[in-house]
Amino acid sequence: MQNKKASKKINERTKLIILVAIIILIAIIVTLVIRNIIISNNARENEYLAAGNENSSLIANNIKKGITIGGITGTLESLDTSDANATPEDIEWGKTGYVNGVKIVGTMLTSNKVSYLKDKNVFFDENKEVKDDLDNIVTVPKGFKVSSESAVLVEDGIVIEDKKGNQFVWIPAGINGVNINTTNGTKTIKYARTDFGIQFGSGITDDPNDYSGYYESMPADERASIEKYSGYYIGRFDAGDSVATAAKRMRQEEDSASNTVTIKKGDAPYNYVTKSEAIALAEGMAQKESYDAKTKMTSAFAWDTAINFIKIKNSDYDLNSEQGNYIDTSFQYTDITTENLVTKAENDEVLVPNGQTTAVSNIFDMGGNTFKYTSESYLMDGYVYDLVYRGGNFQGYGSTRPAAYRGYASASNEGNEFNRF
Repeated sequence: MQNKKASKKINERTKLIILVAIIILIAIIVTLVIRNIIISNNARENEYLAAGNENSSLIANNIKKGITIGGITGTLESLDTSDANATPEDIEWGKTGYVNGVKIVGTMLTSNKVSYLKDKNVFFDENKEVKDDLDNIVTVPKGFKVSSESAVLVEDGIVIEDKKGNQFVWIPAGINGVNINTTNGTKTIKYARTDFGIQFGSGITDDPNDYSGYYESMPADERASIEKYSGYYIGRFDAGDSVATAAKRMRQEEDSASNTVTIKKGDAPYNYVTKSEAIALAEGMAQKESYDAKTKMTSAFAWDTAINFIKIKNSDYDLNSEQGNYIDTSFQYTDITTENLVTKAENDEVLVPNGQTTAVSNIFDMGGNTFKYTSESYLMDGYVYDLVYRGGNFQGYGSTRPAAYRGYASASNEGNEFNRF
């Protein structure tokens, strides 16, 4: 009996020893596995850091100095900016800085040159005098910017733009003439009606504002503005219809004459409009777009002065506006419906969207495409024709209906496909 009890105690002791040994062995194995994992991860981490991989934000430069995350010790030193006192006006436009921990964007302009401003996207909160590269002064109205599409010289066409993308070109002028610097010397531009010799009737009357029956007195507000600013703006493109453009079609006869006016490339021409409607639309654009400046339908003074300005660069533009859309011109244009680039061939009579032909001094559409109303009138045999139009159309020729062309029509022709503003 005693031997059996002793043997039984020995077996239990042996089992206990074996169990303890197994536990110890398991602990050793687990420790080794964990150690290998840590070593492997550290090796990968060290390899990652050694490679200088900056595709991750978990790098030393992004971790505060003295802090370790994932084995990476930070080197970023926090700067105390509480004593900084810079304002946006102290930092150049578009550049950034930090003041009291807050990021600020600079609004300071270091130049008033067009060549500097055209890429700044700066809409002025007051009228701003800027200069071209020949130091000609141009006044940019409140709410406008110098367009990125602007030339850097007045003679090549300084373009301004509102917040909706409507564009206008500066025309230098003075009542008694204003001098502008050009690459070929000083030129004088006078704000005046001009007899270009291409019009109905013959002979010039004694009235300097009356050319073969065409007449117009200079509006008082135009005179005051020209005297004050030595120039004015003309639409870079003819008037467009926002509704027809959004529908990707040209304007139709039944379309409303109260649609929003645009001055943009590629928009549908605003035709099928009467002269009185055109006047109201043109004058109403300033209010609708919240301009401080006035907008008006083009007067004969503004139209003729613009042509004389263009002649600085294109000396025969008054005689042959071959850059426009005429029956004898061929060019490529973007179709408003398909948005495809198509070719208008010679002898094709087709009305095209605004700004599809060749610019002259950064101005489009003065010759060809459609006739444009001006505020002139025509007197013949005691009868007044208020429908005076300029510039020819897509069914005419650039040599016989150039931008300087003057024509008149009876009321029965008002509001048709060819008339716009």
